[in-house]
Amino acid sequence: MAPNIFIQRRNITEQHHVEKDGMEKFTDFVCESREITESELAMLQSFEEIQTEKEVENAIDQYTAELIQEGVLA
Repeated sequence: MAPNIFIQRRNITEQHHVEKDGMEKFTDFVCESREITESELAMLQSFEEIQTEKEVENAIDQYTAELIQEGVLA
């Protein structure tokens, strides 16, 4: 795109087109997209890291609670 500008894509799907008006059948891809700056990308990545850390912490807490309920831990 341009220096420090990125395209972010999601919901990428294949779209099949049939032969029509002398044009051969073909497949292309359709998606949602947006342009983001390098700083926006860094911010989104840090949000993802925070979310992942919270998910791990929640999983550990849940597993610990299960072990306590089962009497494995006191």
